[in-house]
Amino acid sequence: TAKAMIGQTLNGDTLRAALAALKAELPADQFEYKSRSSLQKKKKPSADPAPSPALEAPRAYRHSLALTLFYKSYLAAIAHFSASSAALPARLRSAATPYKRPVSKGKQAFSSDSALAPVNEPVMKLSAPLQTSGEAKYTCDLTSPSRCMHAYPVLSTQPRATIDSIDVTKAMQVTGVVKVITAKDIQNLGGSNNCGVFPGDEPIFAEKEVECVGQYVALVVATDEKTAEDAAKLVVVNYSAPSSPAVLGIDDAIKQKSFLQPNEYSKQFNPVVERGDVDKAWSTCDYVVSGDVNTSGQCHFYMETQNVIAEVDEGGRLDIQVASQGPMAVRKQVAVAVNKGSHKVVCGSRRVGGAFGGKLARNMPLATACAVAAETLGVSVRAQLSRQTDMSTCGSRHPYLARYKIGFNKDGHIIALTIDVFADAGYTFDDSLGLLDMLQTMMDNAYFIPNYRTTSTACKTNVITNTDMRSPGVCSGVFFMENVLDIVATSLNLPAQTVRETNFYAQDGKQTTPCGDPLTYITLQHVWSTLKDNSQFVARKAAVEAFNKANRWRKRGIYLTPSKYGISQRFYTQAVTVNICSEDGSIAIAHTGVEIGQGINTKVAQAVCYKLGVPLSLVEITHNSTAILPNASLTGGSGTSETVVNAALRAAEDMLAKLQPYMDAKSNWADAVAAAYGAGVNLSSQGYFGGCQGVNPMYDYFVYAACCSEVELDVLTGEIQVVRSDIVYDCGKSLNQAVDVGQVEGAFIQSLGFYFTEAVVHSEDTGKVMTAGTWDYRPPTAMDIPQEFNVTFIKTENPAKINTLGSKAVGEPPYQLGASAFFAAKQAVYAARADAGLSGYVHLNTPATPVDLQQACGVSPEQLTLSG
Repeated sequence: TAKAMIGQTLNGDTLRAALAALKAELPADQFEYKSRSSLQKKKKPSADPAPSPALEAPRAYRHSLALTLFYKSYLAAIAHFSASSAALPARLRSAATPYKRPVSKGKQAFSSDSALAPVNEPVMKLSAPLQTSGEAKYTCDLTSPSRCMHAYPVLSTQPRATIDSIDVTKAMQVTGVVKVITAKDIQNLGGSNNCGVFPGDEPIFAEKEVECVGQYVALVVATDEKTAEDAAKLVVVNYSAPSSPAVLGIDDAIKQKSFLQPNEYSKQFNPVVERGDVDKAWSTCDYVVSGDVNTSGQCHFYMETQNVIAEVDEGGRLDIQVASQGPMAVRKQVAVAVNKGSHKVVCGSRRVGGAFGGKLARNMPLATACAVAAETLGVSVRAQLSRQTDMSTCGSRHPYLARYKIGFNKDGHIIALTIDVFADAGYTFDDSLGLLDMLQTMMDNAYFIPNYRTTSTACKTNVITNTDMRSPGVCSGVFFMENVLDIVATSLNLPAQTVRETNFYAQDGKQTTPCGDPLTYITLQHVWSTLKDNSQFVARKAAVEAFNKANRWRKRGIYLTPSKYGISQRFYTQAVTVNICSEDGSIAIAHTGVEIGQGINTKVAQAVCYKLGVPLSLVEITHNSTAILPNASLTGGSGTSETVVNAALRAAEDMLAKLQPYMDAKSNWADAVAAAYGAGVNLSSQGYFGGCQGVNPMYDYFVYAACCSEVELDVLTGEIQVVRSDIVYDCGKSLNQAVDVGQVEGAFIQSLGFYFTEAVVHSEDTGKVMTAGTWDYRPPTAMDIPQEFNVTFIKTENPAKINTLGSKAVGEPPYQLGASAFFAAKQAVYAARADAGLSGYVHLNTPATPVDLQQACGVSPEQLTLSG
């Protein structure tokens, strides 16, 4: 390549010669690019370098990237050395100039109702000073109990095999190793070797066989953390081959018909959701299109990895401190594992350093294993997983395959739709059926389709169990539906927003969702029109088109997507205790929710202060513990904050009724409390939310939102920048505007990882997680935040029969809005393809990485010229 350039003029002829020479020097490209699915088997090119070919970008991309980066540098050289700026055509100049990203900015628009103060006000999270200063203590920060041992799991290395023996000899020879705990120790305690979501779903330790790489086989207990982790690697597990090969990925599962079979615990879930008559409707459609699309897994990537402290206390009691979204669930599993009554197990969680669903069930193997070790040895045992082990053993969002068939007319109306969804569950049920239920019942999103049928199947595979993650199932289901709308718009060459508006649910309240929920209070149109105004969509769409005409190698897309998210509160049970100190009137509150970063403690404090009329400075939220409030549902599903606040309001109302006789215009709060206490009044009150049944078949109310995103694509590399995102969100009367805006923004950024950067890759041979660590896994960072990011809360009421001060949930509903950026990037791809003379629908799975986007643009060496 250098020889072709030395002594030559920087012109088109030299460029062609240099590119030809460079292409000849590169390894021959022996395969065509195909959009990747991280859990499908891929043929490994023999020339790909070790050690991790699964993590290498495909050679087709690397081959193309070498040429395009050279081309960029060639254009930059012309721009730098030429006397005239006209030497480089205007349409090519953006490729010659390094992209300069501005600092992100944004606006947050909301208003407060003073009648609800301090509720509905943007109060700073009570723990914010502690968290930002590093003073906040998580489970992993707690001081070890006396005589505390440390533990680390021994993990299986085979995807499917029979255990012949477990040799602990080398591990036990290490100084400091105390014992290797196995399933036999559970038997000795008379306990049950189970930590699954229902009996028999998942063992704590594999006994006779293993079903995936990363399954717990044993637990090494030692005097310090490093010794335990190092010794765990010395335990030798001898295997023999299974009678049938491992099932790795959805394609394998379908081929081998490896599906999780219904049982007594799955009867509540319906694998089919339908309305109308799809089979008859096909003949009435102008067009019928079919195909399939995949979404990848996504790791939770919480800051605090799974950890637990199991302390042996007096009287045979076990005190468990654990990073968990459900202390009561942990208590239940531990009690069964060690053969104790639940009253002998106390479980607490001070706060959790991120969860996103990953600490609902996937903390159970470590928590129960450490409890068994503590009970066996009679000493306290603690453990914390490394980042690599955590990501290798705790599962991720489920990967999905959706097979669709769409029937639509010339005007963009969708007449009929079938979508058959397959989920990679891993080797156990976990919550696969529950999230498939959510996927199916919310996949319709904002669209009324008269003839509609979806089916779902959970595939049993020999990979680590997948689990709930923020917006479980729903974000993939909504993506499948938005992909359907994109296909219709592209096929008919109609504006994407027009096709969406054509198929929106009507405002008249007469339509129902496919599962029968009436849409009696729908704010979709209000949200949508507000978004179009706020984002200046029409003007900016014209500006995007002008930008694309002026630039050959940088393209932009702008896109609007809506979201309708159902909230059901009927399965929540929550309790709150309000205790008032007689000497000064200060208030200590305990509740059953877990602070996982969503600001639940702050909202509870605001609600109690609102009801009692006292300042926030008087309130302290105590630590969650089953010794104080033993019965509650899990923290998750976006409804916990509302239902716990509901219980808090009930407790405060009861307390207010007790104090009312002692409150008058002359007495202050402390005097009234002292007087009541002196009169023998109990200054403790409890409120309970009992999961009362709603009026609708599935959901008590819906949250409506929409987003407009503009994305800029570097056609030559596939890199993107989210230029601007505008969100309009119907939060009802937000319990805390500042906290809820943060939840909206956080959910959106996390969803950008799902749509663009986070690919969970498994070994094609063993199913081992290959992207276990910060080097190979890429969650969003500061540079992925939109350059301009605006969030608006609209003023609405929540008229649902079950609601808390008119508020609406906020944890998961915003997650789907990242689809706007995905399809905006896809619009940029279409613009690049048009310049290349390519047309037609482009298939893209999630995540759409730079590899996928660049290759989808159809860049070829012949296009790399000096012609504008």
